[in-house]
Amino acid sequence: MVACMAAACMMIAQIVGKDNTFASNGKFTVSNSVNSVNDVFGSRMLQNQDGSIYFTSLIGDPSTGYKQTALSKINNAGVLDTTFGINGKTVVNSYLNPDSNLQKQPDGKLLMIGFRPGSDNNMYADIVRFLPDGQLDQTFGINGIASFADISSDLDKQYYGLFQQGNKIIFYGEALDGINYLHYRTICRINSNGSIDTSFGNDGKINTQGRFVFQDNASNIISFTNDTPSTGIIEKYDNNGQPVRDFGNDGILTMAFDPGPIAAAIMDSNSNIVYTNRDGDIGRIRPDGNADTSFAFNPSLLPFPTVIFSFVEKNGYYYVGGMNATNNEYFISRLEQNGNINSTFGYFVETDPDLLAAEDLIINDDNVIANGNGYIVKYRSNNSTLSLSDPKLDNRIVFENPIKDDLIYSTNLMVSRINIYSSSGKLVKTLTNGNKHLSGLPKGVYFAEAFTENGITITKKFIKY
Repeated sequence: MVACMAAACMMIAQIVGKDNTFASNGKFTVSNSVNSVNDVFGSRMLQNQDGSIYFTSLIGDPSTGYKQTALSKINNAGVLDTTFGINGKTVVNSYLNPDSNLQKQPDGKLLMIGFRPGSDNNMYADIVRFLPDGQLDQTFGINGIASFADISSDLDKQYYGLFQQGNKIIFYGEALDGINYLHYRTICRINSNGSIDTSFGNDGKINTQGRFVFQDNASNIISFTNDTPSTGIIEKYDNNGQPVRDFGNDGILTMAFDPGPIAAAIMDSNSNIVYTNRDGDIGRIRPDGNADTSFAFNPSLLPFPTVIFSFVEKNGYYYVGGMNATNNEYFISRLEQNGNINSTFGYFVETDPDLLAAEDLIINDDNVIANGNGYIVKYRSNNSTLSLSDPKLDNRIVFENPIKDDLIYSTNLMVSRINIYSSSGKLVKTLTNGNKHLSGLPKGVYFAEAFTENGITITKKFIKY
């Protein structure tokens, strides 16, 4: 159990351990032919309805020494799908940085952004489109790739991206003049075939100070930055790239507060900007550009500093992923709409030394999938309708609580085994053949995960004294 430092509260992580049926003991290792695992950047993931996952990664080209981008696919069991691309992956010459902004179009095609130096020594942004089977879409750009000069990732390899706007594609990145950074971003819109859409902005482009670019509920384009030491700036453009004149000063709003040095940000379903800064704080900005004072995350309630890399909004919660900055291990938590850490989920910190930073998350009803530094990890959670959220099933097995030496329970189900997990999610014991003895476990809070012969899984929390 993890104690809050600044308040008399106790939190139990809703993550109860790795899913050992996924890949190798819950961990899929992203192959890389040049770099060590710890050198592999975080990548992006997309999950299909059948549970399979697309993900991006950097691989090395042994013949040139350069890095390349690979799009790969694993099935729901965490095994490489060799029917995808060539033996499970498709490689392109452009290279991504920590965030490839992998997107899925309504027709199932996949979009990705990457960057590369051209033969003319200029940098190019490559927008790549794949068919669902991993082949490059020959109807897009040239052989599946649309290239644009003088747009790149920034020096921090962070502030760039792409998203769909109807049947158009918006992408953005750092503006360059040859090899010189111009210290602003260029936002472009391209047609479905990869050609520049000259009806957008000024001949297909607009320039903005915004490091983060979003699309709000009205299809306006919002850019957000904190380039100056004490001031944040929001710019607002309509869906055709023209300034929204009644917002701020001709479309540019200088915020009345300092959000701090922004590390990551998303736009939520209500067109709020949710951000984290490098001081470990998390805040929310309303669509009018003012701080949302109803949102009050308190980082001092955590017993360690954190670095947040990813946000996922689902079912009214914000899931955050990153790392415990003290031990450099995966950190995952869930926030309420008011910014408080959800007391049911709490927070989860890895003890596996391989897992340094969770840089992308997939949130499902009964599992959480995290991606970072060369691994994709599947965790089991207590959010399943076959678990604590369904009282009808939950009541079909009743555990004595608290317990001393034996796990005593009553049920009319045929229980095949029971896994016992610590409060941090570590599997500490498996009970089979009617064994109920837990006398060897120290006092504390545990989860009992009961598996029945008809396929039902029920998880209960109990205290051992």
